[in-house]
Amino acid sequence: MNREEIERKVTAIVAQLLGQPDVERSARLLGPQGVLDSVTVVRLIAWLEQEFQATFDEEDLMIESLSSVDHIVRFIEESVSLRRGANSG
Repeated sequence: MNREEIERKVTAIVAQLLGQPDVERSARLLGPQGVLDSVTVVRLIAWLEQEFQATFDEEDLMIESLSSVDHIVRFIEESVSLRRGANSG
């Protein structure tokens, strides 16, 4: 799965959670100007884990990791890359 596909899926997930037709990649999701509440963040994490077979460890659950679609995409890319490396060795 390439970055564009990951970005498209993450954007669609976030938009659906927010009940909006679309969401900007740079929109603040968490933090002082964030649009997600704590319950929605838990739903987002569960959905991302299921969709991308990614695991969010405690150290991953920082505001910065989930603060925007761009940051989530970067995290997913790193997670997939690490998983590939672990499976090939």
